[in-house]
Amino acid sequence: MIFELVLLAATALLILKLLMTKPYKFPPGPTRWPIIGNMLQLKRWGSLPHFSLGEAARQYGDVVGLYSGRVPVILISSLDGIKEASSRDDLAGRPTSIVQTKIDKGDYGVILSSGERWKEQRRFTLRHLRDLGFGKRSLEGIAHEELEAVFDEVDKLSGDGKTGSKNPVCVHDILGTAGINVLWHIISGERYSHSDPHLNKLIDNVKKLITISDPSGGVSVVFPIFTSLFPFWTQLPTFLELRNSLHQFIKEEITGHKKTMDSENLRDFLDIYISEIEKQRSNSTTYFSEKQLVQTCVDLFMAGSDTTFNSLTFSVLYMILYPEVQCKVQKELDIVVGRDRLPSLEDRPNLPYVEATLHEVLRLSSVAPLAVPHSPLYAEKDVEFRGYIIPKKSRVILNLYAVHHDPKIWGDPHNFRPERFLDDNGRVTKHEALIPFGAGKRACLGEALARNNLFLFFTGLVQRYSMTIPNGLPVPSEDPEGGLTLVPKSFKALFEVRTER
Repeated sequence: MIFELVLLAATALLILKLLMTKPYKFPPGPTRWPIIGNMLQLKRWGSLPHFSLGEAARQYGDVVGLYSGRVPVILISSLDGIKEASSRDDLAGRPTSIVQTKIDKGDYGVILSSGERWKEQRRFTLRHLRDLGFGKRSLEGIAHEELEAVFDEVDKLSGDGKTGSKNPVCVHDILGTAGINVLWHIISGERYSHSDPHLNKLIDNVKKLITISDPSGGVSVVFPIFTSLFPFWTQLPTFLELRNSLHQFIKEEITGHKKTMDSENLRDFLDIYISEIEKQRSNSTTYFSEKQLVQTCVDLFMAGSDTTFNSLTFSVLYMILYPEVQCKVQKELDIVVGRDRLPSLEDRPNLPYVEATLHEVLRLSSVAPLAVPHSPLYAEKDVEFRGYIIPKKSRVILNLYAVHHDPKIWGDPHNFRPERFLDDNGRVTKHEALIPFGAGKRACLGEALARNNLFLFFTGLVQRYSMTIPNGLPVPSEDPEGGLTLVPKSFKALFEVRTER
């Protein structure tokens, strides 16, 4: 009897040891616990993913090996490590999810697809978006039209000032649609009213979708069987409901375009893509399909409505928290642009302090702190990286937030100081460690449009208004909320139209 108990205990210990053993040359990291991996440690280290993973990097180094359940998670936190990983073909894949394997039966779109599908779809999408004005000055008029709509909303919410004071305005309420109409004009040739309830509902769904997304994979990775058997106890039904609302919106737009489309006069991205589907219909290996188009548009819609909104909201937050910076921005705008017209992209080279301020907004806010996870592109092979082995099907997380807040690079990373991006002659300097849109092969394809929109909306707001913390209200917090992307906690600002010359 004693022998059997000892044998049972030894077997249990052996199984436990095997479950806790890490692969050969796996990067350093905390102890791997059976079944849950390192989820408890990460929860203990921080409430937001970039905080908990940042603590892992501080304890174990620039390349850390973790486990989300039984799935390996590799965290890369140094600038040179991120740039190397981003430039390699064998790390340009995306991890798969239960949605892709069980529901979609494949990877679609441009954000989460991999391999030849991703390469072809990214090239096609970027080429035609550029042809339609993506990131170019030709879209400036549309951005200005959107900006005027924001002004109208701010003025309406602020009140007429007859009582001697203005009403504080919730910044999140006025910037929700900022940027999305510029992108949507390219995709569908249409513009939505800022008060359109359907559009605002969709944007709200995008925010919820991104909030419940976990870069380390979450429950669907840790307990895939549990997620399949008991989806109602997870975020999966909510995720699918939110995603389906976006799919339905895009499908309705596609149906409308098919009815009015002229193949000799293609109007927008939807027309161009629908035309390509028809051309490729006889090609049995084509990646062009309506399902692919829907997910590509959803990807663009999500990226265009979320990150631009978040960055712009942070820019307003920093202006009211750092009024001396706001004054310098306004002074430069007054000298270069004046007050009789809106700032233009042509003014940009002559506004170095404005440009440095926007660089600092993107650095300090780091709205996409961990980017979108990478994965070894060829699932049948492990990958060697800096002397370590990254197992196949790993999630590779690039810690952009750590680079943007590294004291070795920035000196005082938690201070908002635009001057760090200016040289001794007051000219803007490019800093290799500023990578808010990622780097390399999977960098954000919408970077040019996002930067232009941020510039036009930010300069227009600061040119027209002096923005301050309302009397009697608490000072807004710089601590963000969110998940996959970050946004300031809801706050109010006082918008006073600048009348002094």
